[in-house]
Amino acid sequence: MMKNEDRVFETFLRQYRSIFRVLINAAEQITSQYSVSFEQYLLLKQIHEQRNITLSELADSTRTTRSAAARKLRALLLDGFVEQEAKMDDRRVKYLRLTAKGANVEHDIRQAFLQSATTWEEIPSDLTGEDINQFFTQYQQNIAIWDRTRPKFRRPVLRAKKPAAGND
Repeated sequence: MMKNEDRVFETFLRQYRSIFRVLINAAEQITSQYSVSFEQYLLLKQIHEQRNITLSELADSTRTTRSAAARKLRALLLDGFVEQEAKMDDRRVKYLRLTAKGANVEHDIRQAFLQSATTWEEIPSDLTGEDINQFFTQYQQNIAIWDRTRPKFRRPVLRAKKPAAGND
């Protein structure tokens, strides 16, 4: 008989594979047609919604680290989706905004997601679309609390082997 922890872990893995992986793959299927990852689309969306946003603000609002946001943003800059403009009174501060190309891609991906979202109603279930949204909202809040309070995993420190006697 499996211990409770093993059962919880196996259930988590099964749910991840069957629910979250499906959702992530569906999102990537849409965004990849525009040569951006889902994570990069989230940056485009935030830049579109929040005019004159800085890299630090972008990282905060998308709940990612500054270095991860910078890495994803670099590709968006190189591909011509985003441009930077230095702040007038402090040239070190760079504002981000979508180029015309970036605005078109953000709009097209948003429309594709909206079209895809209409199929949620077609999922055979006794739940309404509102029920599903409430569930995911509550689940997201619970996961956020768990993430803040869970013990963080640290790799064990490997101790250096003592030199064998006589190996000087």
